[in-house]
Amino acid sequence: MQAVMASDFAIAQFRFLTDLLLVHGRWSYIRLCKVITYFFYKNLTFTLTQFWFTFQTGFSGQRFYDDWFQSLYNVIFTALPVIIVGLFDKDVSASLSKKYPELYREGIRNVFFKWRVVAVWAFFSVYQSLIFYYFVTTSSDSGQNSSGKMFGIWDVSTMAFTCVVVTVNLRLLMMCNSITRWHYISVGGSISAEKSVLCHICLDEYLLFLPDTSASPHFCALFGDFVYQGIQRWFFPFDYQIIQEMHRHEPEGRSRDDLLEIGNQLTPDEARSYAVAQLPREVSKHTGFAFDSPGYESFFASQLGVHAPQKAWDVARRASMKRTVKKK
Repeated sequence: MQAVMASDFAIAQFRFLTDLLLVHGRWSYIRLCKVITYFFYKNLTFTLTQFWFTFQTGFSGQRFYDDWFQSLYNVIFTALPVIIVGLFDKDVSASLSKKYPELYREGIRNVFFKWRVVAVWAFFSVYQSLIFYYFVTTSSDSGQNSSGKMFGIWDVSTMAFTCVVVTVNLRLLMMCNSITRWHYISVGGSISAEKSVLCHICLDEYLLFLPDTSASPHFCALFGDFVYQGIQRWFFPFDYQIIQEMHRHEPEGRSRDDLLEIGNQLTPDEARSYAVAQLPREVSKHTGFAFDSPGYESFFASQLGVHAPQKAWDVARRASMKRTVKKK
């Protein structure tokens, strides 16, 4: 018990390592890789649009985005969706992770967080930032607001900022292996929050820009990602993508046993372990969390029809239990 209290974490039995490593460990690794690379991508895209403006103006020191945009970009407009991905995204179910333990090798080989993966994200950041900046600046050269004046720097930067926020949030959905209603709520809420703020700041310019050209930069920016993901999945698939294709027609169960992934998919040993786990427990002074043993369970298992092998020390414990009952 002292060793458990002094350690960072502890497990009751070694059989729990299967789920800890092959299921939750894999999910955690994939989620962490996605969160880190996505943070790198969305911040690089946002920063490079300012760099192209600085480069075009001869490094004059003029700001491209308003201070409020820079402050709210990571706090409100792009914060919640990536949190949802870090909490709920998973490539395959827990039962498939245990059925195909070879999937764990992808983490050992560092497949999802090597320099090539980061380079791909960086390339699309440069590609999309160029589209956002030069598309908006070129299309607004002859633009006029409601008063007949030419668009100013803040009008152009607002349009570019809208393109960045909408595109990086939509790009998040393209990288998800499983999409739930929380993904849609977070992405839709982030985009709606950005649009509500911009409509309050510059309504006339925003409404003039929105109907004609709002979809074009998003489509052009995400088209490259769409083509890349299609080629990668078709010709160079990851192991988990192959498993997804193999089991894509299997329905997702909604019952309690299916949600806990218990039932026909379990092996005989796993079924026995689950049945034994449902047996009543006895608190004994001879065992602790670190040295917990299910030996006494064979007595209760025999009463419920669950096969549990008996051992010598189990017989001794059962005898001690009977003596305790007689004293009472």
